[in-house]
Order: sequence, then C-alpha cells, then structure tokens
Amino acid sequence: MLNTRLAPHETLDLHELLAAKTLSISKSAAMTSFVNDPELKSIMQAEMQTCSKHAQDIQSLLNQAI
Repeated sequence: MLNTRLAPHETLDLHELLAAKTLSISKSAAMTSFVNDPELKSIMQAEMQTCSKHAQDIQSLLNQAI
C-alpha cells in the first residue's frame, strides 16, 4: 500500500510552487499585451501554457493527498 499522504512541509512546498506558477501565468498574461515581437509573444504564450499545465499537476497532487 502506497502512502499518499504528504508531510506538512511537502504540502507547504506544493502550495508555494502553485503560487509561483499562478503568479508566472498572471505576469505573462499581463505583459503579453505589451509585446510587439511575434516570436517573443509566442514564447510567452507557450510559457503560460506550460505553467498552466504544471499548476494543474500540482493541484492534482494536492487533491490526491487530502
């Protein structure tokens, strides 16, 4: 049987990572409208998608551990 409970410090670490990913998404979304270079805009949009996927994965880990 696998232990799916997280230690308190692990839960805190995941919450901190989730907050960082959420902030990254918000900042990128806000800054994208100011970017004129199509290549840079594409990189920023890809970063938002990646951070969104990571945030979903972290949220899933937190939900499983509850």
